[in-house]
Amino acid sequence: MWTAPVSPGDSLPWTTVYACFAAWQKDGIFTQLTGLLRRLVRQQNGHDAEPSAAIIDSQSVKSATTVPASTRGFDAGKKIVGRKRNIITDTLGLLVMVLGTAASCATTKAYPSAPKP
Repeated sequence: MWTAPVSPGDSLPWTTVYACFAAWQKDGIFTQLTGLLRRLVRQQNGHDAEPSAAIIDSQSVKSATTVPASTRGFDAGKKIVGRKRNIITDTLGLLVMVLGTAASCATTKAYPSAPKP
């Protein structure tokens, strides 16, 4: 069972851990943390803290029939009914943004307000 600790007494109850995770997610802690870490890694590698260029890529994946139709679409280029994973990385390959869309959504429309490097 995924909620079971490795051995008795090893961790907090999963409900407590999840409650903390949900609160941090709601408060944007993970977004702030990944942004801070990306800036630190860039500076340690001799680059400006903020990227001056970005790379956008996407991958269409089949989805189960249990996935709501409103979040699925048909990618005509790949002939896949499903969802699309869209990512933006900086030139070092560090993650800037992730977005999940219907497979029918064009990548250029997925990021109408992509962060300006």
